[in-house]
Amino acid sequence: MFAGKALRCECGYEVRASDDEDFVEEIRRHAFEAHGITFSVELARELARGAAQAPSDDEISGKETQ
Repeated sequence: MFAGKALRCECGYEVRASDDEDFVEEIRRHAFEAHGITFSVELARELARGAAQAPSDDEISGKETQ
């Protein structure tokens, strides 16, 4: 669901991961390490779902995705 998607933080950091679990954990890790914010797994999944619904950079640029 989240593979190939990215979530960009307001600070400019971009979260990418090869699988759904890593994507959610990377969101949580960045929030805590960079901003001191503890996201629940559910909140991180909600943010990830928002990223999954947005078009990827390749889709925007017209490149083919596999």
